[in-house]
Amino acid sequence: MKRTALILFLVISVCLAATAQGGNAAPAGWTLLASPSYTLPLTAGDFSSNEAFAGAWGGSLGLEYGSATLPLGLRVEAGYTAGGLLPVDGVAVSGTLTEASLLAGAAVRLPLGSALSVYGLAEGGAAYGFLSDGTRAPYGVFRAGAGLGMDIGKYVIARLEAAWTHKLGVYGGLNAGLSMGWRLPAGSPASAPAPKVRLLQISVLDIKDVFPILRSWYGDHPLGKVRITNTGKETARDVKVSFIIRQYMDAAKECAVITALEPGASTDVDVFGLFNDGILAVTEATRASAEVSVEYGTDGAESRAATVTVYDRTALTWADDRLAAAFVSSKDPWVLDLCGNITAAVKDSRNPGLVPNVQTAIAFHEGLRAFGLGYVLSPNRPFAQTVVNTETVDSLKFPRQTLGFRSGDCADLSVLYASCFEAVGIETAFITVPGHIFMAIDLGITAAEAKARAMDERELIVKGDRTWLPIETTMRDAGFLDAWKKAAQEWREASAQGTSAFYPVHDAWKLYAPVGLPADGSTVAAPSADAVKRVFSAELARAVDAELTARLAALGGASARGQASAKDMNSMGVLYARYGRYADAERCFQAGAKQGHTPSMINLGNVAYVTDDMTGALGWYQKAATADPENAKLLINMARAAAALGKTDVVEKTLAAVRKIDPAAADRYAGLGAGGAMNAAGGPGTRAAAQEEEGPAWF
Repeated sequence: MKRTALILFLVISVCLAATAQGGNAAPAGWTLLASPSYTLPLTAGDFSSNEAFAGAWGGSLGLEYGSATLPLGLRVEAGYTAGGLLPVDGVAVSGTLTEASLLAGAAVRLPLGSALSVYGLAEGGAAYGFLSDGTRAPYGVFRAGAGLGMDIGKYVIARLEAAWTHKLGVYGGLNAGLSMGWRLPAGSPASAPAPKVRLLQISVLDIKDVFPILRSWYGDHPLGKVRITNTGKETARDVKVSFIIRQYMDAAKECAVITALEPGASTDVDVFGLFNDGILAVTEATRASAEVSVEYGTDGAESRAATVTVYDRTALTWADDRLAAAFVSSKDPWVLDLCGNITAAVKDSRNPGLVPNVQTAIAFHEGLRAFGLGYVLSPNRPFAQTVVNTETVDSLKFPRQTLGFRSGDCADLSVLYASCFEAVGIETAFITVPGHIFMAIDLGITAAEAKARAMDERELIVKGDRTWLPIETTMRDAGFLDAWKKAAQEWREASAQGTSAFYPVHDAWKLYAPVGLPADGSTVAAPSADAVKRVFSAELARAVDAELTARLAALGGASARGQASAKDMNSMGVLYARYGRYADAERCFQAGAKQGHTPSMINLGNVAYVTDDMTGALGWYQKAATADPENAKLLINMARAAAALGKTDVVEKTLAAVRKIDPAAADRYAGLGAGGAMNAAGGPGTRAAAQEEEGPAWF
């Protein structure tokens, strides 16, 4: 026993020395070990009882945990051995001794290089032995020894070890084995994760307040900035920066990808956002959490949160007046319903001579007056105050809200008007003068065409080849013409002082996309069609009188109708006719016809034609044709009148004459002949079929 104690003492001393000298700790984490071994019982000295046992083969399966800070590892293993019995006095003894054991202990490691190390071990536990004759018994087991280990790659190790083994009450001997081990990867249940090296730091995070009306604009215009600094000693690669406000974004918006960021370097990254429709449900300013995330390499990540203010959906600042265009909702159900009702109400009352867009402007202005729309100055932050401080947060109503309240300030009403016109395809613009905003519509005619109509150029705005008509939307108790003149005056005065600005809505939409309120199933209560038609007709008559008077004055014949030439009288008559003033037109044409003026005769036929007097029309055409038989347009008018009366013989004869003069025109109206004409009482068609929408040609 003294020799046993001495051997154990020496082994333990070696282990302690290795612990004291170990420069490196054992690799951190768990290692799985499989160890086949051979045990040789000693037969001399204190272990004379070993004379009964032969060598035993076996193996063990163990688990070892290495510390990250000490060269010390803890281990546990389960083993199994089987060996024979030695002869007694030269007589062979049959049978075997098998053992199952469970040991626990510690091991210390002394590195000899990057892959090679020596180690010592000491462990103890219990074993249970079985003799083949049925004898069985438990006993204690102690082991102490040393070995040589080698790392084979990142996860695989090999060990060769020898140990002194003492099985209490049975035998003592030498044990040798070759172990193969596998280090469990970091992140597995039995292994502690390796610490990550932090490279990047978000040193500055500046996120501005969020305005829902800019939800699309934020997709490619920054709402803040973040500064990223590499505080590590390695280059950070594949750096991805993203941003999210979870309540109002479906997914994080990727803001930038940086290929590499060197140690000590910093970079500023603009922050962008892609917001969902939920942000348009914000009706009161609220606080929300915003988060910027930075990912780099394979698993590096940093994030930082900030609290931002999300304003209500109607909020804006007037740092850029073009932002008002984002509120122009030409597809809002209320706007479409209202515009559709107004347009239908005035459809049959339109004038053939006035510019169509002017008539639409009259319809919408007068229709909104009939709707009961009023002007109220914003009690909190009127446009006039916010333009002084462009950072002041103002509130602008969506068209549906203005219609719901039946009132708004200058900005609200301008947005509503623009929405109505855009809904029917008429382009609009915003006009700003100090402390005020109103709007204009594209007339759809050039400056030269406006001049030909004797329109006062001071009342219009000419931009390139486009002519615009301004409207003062706040004049709720005045007719359209007064609102037009007032807006033109405001534009002239501010332009002269260099304080006006003009923003076409379609140009502004390229920067600030239009935003509309979600449909909610509600609808607008449109004014009655009779009321709209009544106010429209009254204002339309004023507009026609104003333009017709200006054009007649431009002809120079209004002051001398009595002595005017037949040509002058005819020109005035054509003007009257184009504006639907047929009684005045007929009076002028009669004066020209008395002087034998052929165009006046033709136009008398035209007046009869458009007033549905086909007999009178045919008579005047035939009289004029006597004086001008080669006039193809005159003959076409005559054929159309004859077709309306069912006089197919006259139609055929007239079209034959037209074919000699203008074959293309004859082909165009060939349907008026026997195959396509009809009599006055009916037949294959109707009387109206002979009358085309453009009406007869005026001369």
